[in-house]
Amino acid sequence: MKTLHLPGILFSILFINKIQAQESKKDSIGKQQETSIKEVVIQGKKNIIKHKIDGLVYNVQADPESQSKSLMELMKKLPYLSVDSNENILFKGNTNFKILMNGKETQLLNSNAKEVLKSMSANTIQNIEIITNPSSKYDAEGVSGIINIITTKKISDGYNASVNFGMRFPKQEQNLGFSLNLQQKKLGISAYGGGFFRNNPEIDYQNRQNTISTALQQNGRVSSKGNGGYFNVNASYETDSLHLLNVQLGSNLSRNTSENNLDSYFYQQDILNESNHSNNDSKSKGSGFETSANYQIGFKHDKSQLLTLSYKFNTYDDKITGISDIQNYINNLSNRIDQYNANRSSEHSFQIDFVKKIKKIDFETGLKAILRKNNSDYMSVPENVNNSDEFTNRQNIFGAYISAKFSLLNWNFQTGVRAEGTGTHVNFISTDAKVDQNYFNFIPNISIGKTWKDKHSVSFGFSQRIKRPGIIRLNPFVNKSNPYFETSGNPYLKPVVNNDFMTSYSYNKKINLNVGLSYSFSNKIDLKVSTYDPVANVTKTTYENSSKASRVGLDYYLNYPVTKKLNLSINGNSAVFFIKGKADNGLIENNMFTYYLYLSAGYQFENSWTVHSNLEINSKMPAGLQNTTNAFTGSSFSVSKSVLKNQLSFSAYINNPFNTYRKAVTETFGETFEQNNSVRDYYRSVGINIIYKFGKLKDEIKTTQRKINNNDLAN
Repeated sequence: MKTLHLPGILFSILFINKIQAQESKKDSIGKQQETSIKEVVIQGKKNIIKHKIDGLVYNVQADPESQSKSLMELMKKLPYLSVDSNENILFKGNTNFKILMNGKETQLLNSNAKEVLKSMSANTIQNIEIITNPSSKYDAEGVSGIINIITTKKISDGYNASVNFGMRFPKQEQNLGFSLNLQQKKLGISAYGGGFFRNNPEIDYQNRQNTISTALQQNGRVSSKGNGGYFNVNASYETDSLHLLNVQLGSNLSRNTSENNLDSYFYQQDILNESNHSNNDSKSKGSGFETSANYQIGFKHDKSQLLTLSYKFNTYDDKITGISDIQNYINNLSNRIDQYNANRSSEHSFQIDFVKKIKKIDFETGLKAILRKNNSDYMSVPENVNNSDEFTNRQNIFGAYISAKFSLLNWNFQTGVRAEGTGTHVNFISTDAKVDQNYFNFIPNISIGKTWKDKHSVSFGFSQRIKRPGIIRLNPFVNKSNPYFETSGNPYLKPVVNNDFMTSYSYNKKINLNVGLSYSFSNKIDLKVSTYDPVANVTKTTYENSSKASRVGLDYYLNYPVTKKLNLSINGNSAVFFIKGKADNGLIENNMFTYYLYLSAGYQFENSWTVHSNLEINSKMPAGLQNTTNAFTGSSFSVSKSVLKNQLSFSAYINNPFNTYRKAVTETFGETFEQNNSVRDYYRSVGINIIYKFGKLKDEIKTTQRKINNNDLAN
């Protein structure tokens, strides 16, 4: 029986009506056709959400709005997820989580996730797994959880492929991408890639800072350009029914330039003391490479038994150069600062996983080693002894885990423990200063769930997760492009342990409902800390393990098909944040109630036309120990059309038609100062997306069930 994919649901419904209108003339044929089409309609009405003991799965292909949205835009409506004012994804209100692609960590999503997700069409994605309570088989990193994006589906001998293109104005943004799945007997190849181009016109921003005796007013204008690309290919070869080899290669690059003009007015005791104009030109280049191999061995005597040997290497280089010309009009003095900062991260990973079923218990166990090296070579001219050096951070992580799944009294259990030992060696080349840190973490995990009548599901869980600082947080390079503000990393940071208690309820029938309640807390968390220096009149910002934070949150999602043509969905959360720490020579508290709401409505007209509208509401949010961001609302409208048996899709959209600009405001406060930063950026935008799918496959591309996922670094 020939079936139709989800984008053809509307066509199927219209076809049913035509058949029913002809029943009087072709009764027997009509009955056969009607029976066949009814099965197709049932197939198309699959639930959008599937509940799991450790989270849920969102069926992207079952969402008609995927035809007209980028992956970034679609994530706004997914349970537990939201997007902040700077287009950063939040997982239960937190920026610390991990994104996997087809179960694997990829370098491109670690280094440039925002641009990649904006360039990917949601139409090319099959499912998105939202793992709120990762099992012990995953590395302990990813404080809020894990997002796993599934691009492949069950396929067979032959091929299928897709290409997509999109553009947006007045910000000149163009995205293009492709995906390919090829299966020929025992060889399977899956590839995806894309590119993006950005040309952002000049926008305005302001900085205002006040202390007891001083005041600073800055007016700036900034423009930027950028481009980048990424490519990833995965090949699997099944030598026989018991042996499978999987090899993966990936690469990504990005280039960005910006021009920043800034006028500064500094007052002491209400008297203008300095009047500066600075021009800053900066360039950045990033490139990454990764490769991995996984060899899976099965056993004839026990089909449940699997042994997987894995190796992975990845590296990423990021170079930033900046030239700042600063002119003080009052003193008629000029100063030029040339800054250079080169970061490099590389790591080798080795892993062994073993899976076996003993009676009714599924066991998993494994060993893992990560050998990581972070480098930073930085320099300022005129040379400053405190801001020119070569910094090396070596980190060796050794881990072991055991995990078990079983059922007891009609309840499902998933539990395990992970042990990780970490050794860190820090060295400053110029001074030969060395710092050694060694620590051990014992990470438990448990999830309990039950499902009634295939529609009611509840789950309870507890987990601990680790956040280790990455090169951005560790790098001691001091950015002095703004003469009144200095920012740097801290090479002495330590890892942070997060504790998370959660419970959820799901109802999946005609209505999809998911409600989750969670409480999480961390001590000695590495947040940004800003301190005002009254002698130099400079605000210095770095990271310190001096804060503790907790969140009590309610996350909810509802999808309701009002009719066969009209669909409504709601995604949102409400939370209370408690953040406390030491900064600016005092004890700071940043406690806040927050909320997020994303409303979506879609209507399917005849002839495969679909329209969607969305409303987004964001409250004021904490952005760290001393920072908050302002509230904002947004709206969007889109229309899409599928032709050529749903192979070719067109969509057009307008975002925020009622507001040309939006002012994004970040407030920073300390014991001795208050600061306000506002950026007036373009908010209204129009754009188009074009997607073309072609090819045909019959069987599944196989891949190893266990792979290396290095989920231990904070972004």
